[in-house]
Amino acid sequence: MYQLAVFAVFAVGVILRLPAFGRMLLSDDEAIYATTADALTRGALLYRDVVDHKPPLIYHVYQAGFSILGPYNVHGAHLLVLVAVLFTAGMLFAMGREHSRAESSEPTQSSELAGSSELAIAALAAPALFLVFSTTWHDYDALAANCELFLLAPQTLAAWMLLRAVNSRATGTRAAVTHAAVGVLIGTSALFKYQGVTFLGTSFGLLGWYALLRRTTWRFAGAMALSQLVGVVIPPAAYLWWCAAGGNAAAAVYWFRFNFSYVGAGLTGVAALQRGLSRLALIGGVAAVPYVLGVANAVSTFAGVGRVIRRREPEAAARPGLPSCVSVLASLWLATSAIAVTAGGRYFGHYFHLCLPPLCVLAAPSFARLWNRGWSRRAPLVALCALPALSFFSLATFARPLGAALDEHEPPYDEVAARIASITAASDSIFVWGNSPQLYILARRSMGTRFSFCNYMTGESPGTPTETGARDADENQLPASWQMLFEDLERQRPALFVDAAAAGWDGYEKFPLARYPRLRDYVDAHYRPVEVSAGVVLYRRDLMGSPRR
Repeated sequence: MYQLAVFAVFAVGVILRLPAFGRMLLSDDEAIYATTADALTRGALLYRDVVDHKPPLIYHVYQAGFSILGPYNVHGAHLLVLVAVLFTAGMLFAMGREHSRAESSEPTQSSELAGSSELAIAALAAPALFLVFSTTWHDYDALAANCELFLLAPQTLAAWMLLRAVNSRATGTRAAVTHAAVGVLIGTSALFKYQGVTFLGTSFGLLGWYALLRRTTWRFAGAMALSQLVGVVIPPAAYLWWCAAGGNAAAAVYWFRFNFSYVGAGLTGVAALQRGLSRLALIGGVAAVPYVLGVANAVSTFAGVGRVIRRREPEAAARPGLPSCVSVLASLWLATSAIAVTAGGRYFGHYFHLCLPPLCVLAAPSFARLWNRGWSRRAPLVALCALPALSFFSLATFARPLGAALDEHEPPYDEVAARIASITAASDSIFVWGNSPQLYILARRSMGTRFSFCNYMTGESPGTPTETGARDADENQLPASWQMLFEDLERQRPALFVDAAAAGWDGYEKFPLARYPRLRDYVDAHYRPVEVSAGVVLYRRDLMGSPRR
């Protein structure tokens, strides 16, 4: 019966993500990753020949997706993110079983759960909550193949390995290698999203907790922390070495440094705090079960840790009611994930995926206790889990028109992409002025410059007041990007110049060509307008090369 329940939970997780395969692109992020991956497939070097400032692994994952289902087919990435989500849930299940074994073998610490039934339910509750509530938001955030969901796969594996390592109390070379492997996984997660490195706070904190309880020495804990640090450096160092061999190491460092200004653009004080609290209230309200139960357990755990620190009692390791190793790990994980979410002050919905695994681990014991108290408690739990999942599943499928109406109106990308494809050859490249990379993928045309979007030139920074016009974007411009753009336009000479700003798409009504005289002059000199599609002006390259005034 229990095996059937496990199968059912993971099957539900698959079903809830099937709507991702109903549309080719769920978000502009997916379009950016896909266009970048397409350029890499054509032999471009990341950060030199094709540019986005994020860490590299997400683009290579999309490349892998193309190798599975074919070029421009983003469903390959959707398939891989489904695998990543199921793997993450599997590791949460493994952590729950590890917790069950620890609780069964240490009766003095079993106050969190009573009985094998609750232990079994708690082990399954964490992956179940994760699989359900990783889908309970708008499809462009919850279902899209974003960095966060891929990051969680190595991160949860690191959490499981860390838990086993401290519980086994291994020493010597075996322990050092295990903790170095934990570090490698943390470093790998950071190559999906730089904030993945914050998990070091979790691993260091858990080592300190065991040293505080006298279950290991501070010297050993320090040595294992050093092993983790060595492991963390290995993946980025290996990638930089690969870049150096390819000739794009300097470009990789340049765009890594850009991230500091990108983060700074989002740190807008009280406005950023308001954005964060507002988004937290919405997402946490929809996912009330893991958020309420998980945060409550985290508060209780940190209170227990605080009591141990204040008392400093040598016999603390044997005290009844001591926070379990899993609770401490998950509480630290939640705290470091919260730091990762807040870095940059943008608070997009998919950022909150980072907090979900630790929340689900923390919520699992309380969920199991409530579940075992009969249908008076079980029915509300089922309702609070099923209603959000079914609602967002509906909005992503048969109620898609309603979902589109609730969101900002999406431009007719398909219509314009079809026109682009009809007046260009498959071998032609195009350039889109705006923030509409969807056109490259849907038209199945390669990029005519290294940029899939124009925010580096205009200074618009998504998720900040520059997006709404409340703050001048010009101060965020990257001057070097303009020079790169003109170099690319002259070298690659894209067959079509697509002015999506003319239609006011994706907030680019603020950035018409007329605002940038040099670009306007370049278009007038080398292109001629051939068509207006849904407000988007399509310019064809003048093959004669004679300037027109």
